[in-house]
Amino acid sequence: KLTQDPIEDAYDELELLGFSLESPFELVSENFESSVLACNLKNVIGQKVLIYGYLVTVKPVSTKTGSRMAFGYFVDYAGEFFDTTHFSKTLENFPFRGMGVYKIVGKVMEEFGHPSIEVFHMQKMGIKPDPRSVDGVELERLTG
Repeated sequence: KLTQDPIEDAYDELELLGFSLESPFELVSENFESSVLACNLKNVIGQKVLIYGYLVTVKPVSTKTGSRMAFGYFVDYAGEFFDTTHFSKTLENFPFRGMGVYKIVGKVMEEFGHPSIEVFHMQKMGIKPDPRSVDGVELERLTG
């Protein structure tokens, strides 16, 4: 009898295609807390929020004092994009750790009519183990 496991399929796709056709949020091993979605950020300007996002890209920059900061670009569970700002101290304490889903806590700011999040805390979420692996060893090379 043949069986099909959506998580196994996702790992096959990662290996063969370099990405999964499954939402990256479906591969997260941890439970999600109640959070805001990107489409609601304009309604919570100035407030502290929790949001989950899949990392799309990071733009590292240097400040005028020479320290490092970054701008992040994420997509939320509903498929909406949002921006983040990571000032030097926060980036030092909570660095980007490769592609994946991140739990982000920050304050919603608005500039030129566009909301973004000034990050206070960021943590990369764990992923479900690869069911194809021997002894539960994950294929980390596929997920960064």
